[in-house]
Amino acid sequence: MSDWIEHNGGPQPVDDDAWVEAQWPFAGGYLSGEPDEMEQASELPWEGWELRYRILNQHLIDAARLEGIRLGLEAADKAIEALYVECPATAWRNALEDASMDVRNLKPETIAREAQDMGSGKETT
Repeated sequence: MSDWIEHNGGPQPVDDDAWVEAQWPFAGGYLSGEPDEMEQASELPWEGWELRYRILNQHLIDAARLEGIRLGLEAADKAIEALYVECPATAWRNALEDASMDVRNLKPETIAREAQDMGSGKETT
């Protein structure tokens, strides 16, 4: 589950199928429907409504993102390996070995975190 995120009344900020819990400002606090009530994002009024929300299935979204990154890195390494097998030039083979090592050293968790930070406007270090 994500932390509460403020929404300023603009367009829907998440995909239609994201499960969210929403609260609306009321008398200096926030008001929600039933406790822990969740809905798909497509069922909520986003435009013109100030509210705060949190994504309830964020852990599933994060897991899918990591698996996609892992599969992408694996495919990249296989493509480099295929080029290496067909490459006769030693200089190119050395470069391909270096590229393969670089890809293998990449961590899906780091890529996902840095992509999220870039999307939020945070600086990555």
